[in-house]
Amino acid sequence: MIQRLKRDASNGPLRRLGDMVLYQFRMGTNPRRVSIYLSEKGIDVPRYELDYANLEHRTPEYLMINPAGRAPTLVTDDGTVITEAAAIVEYIEELFPQPAMIGTSPEQRAKVRALERIGNDLIARSMLWLWNTTDAFPRKEPKPSKAFAEMLYRHVQELLDVLELTIGENEFLAGDAPTIADCTVFPIFQTARERFKLPYAEHYPRLNAWYENFRTRKSAQY
Repeated sequence: MIQRLKRDASNGPLRRLGDMVLYQFRMGTNPRRVSIYLSEKGIDVPRYELDYANLEHRTPEYLMINPAGRAPTLVTDDGTVITEAAAIVEYIEELFPQPAMIGTSPEQRAKVRALERIGNDLIARSMLWLWNTTDAFPRKEPKPSKAFAEMLYRHVQELLDVLELTIGENEFLAGDAPTIADCTVFPIFQTARERFKLPYAEHYPRLNAWYENFRTRKSAQY
């Protein structure tokens, strides 16, 4: 989603003018897609860390910037507001195409985008699973259901099966170099395994090897 932010929209602490700023929640799965990507690209963007614990992302000031009340949100130096991690990543990739992280040919870009969209779906299904596996999301799921979680995980596994098959012997999801597909899929593994200590995708040897390899990269450090 892209909109134009009026420069006098807020007089509060969230107002940042004259430069690009990324509103994030550092531990969040979707914000980490952007932060990992930026690190891999070697790009530094000023950050504003939203206080999720105190619901800063639901304040009127932030909702004027992103009506969905979610992170990440990128505000460009001319006041353009870009929401949703995938849109932010592709916007920055267009500004800074090197090193290429979507591919250098139509075929490569199609493959990377297909994997990235599988990653989007994986995050959506996995977050529903997390909401029903832990009690850490009372606003999202006040009554977690173990039975529902088990059903959801079967749908998660459908996508993990695809990724396990697709990666083959590659070092990264789409080949021998990291792409936006890795930046999309890695954070949900890290969220489940490190933030919540859950046995996520543990029976996938190729994905496990990929995860352990990517985890050593500077971009993957919390």
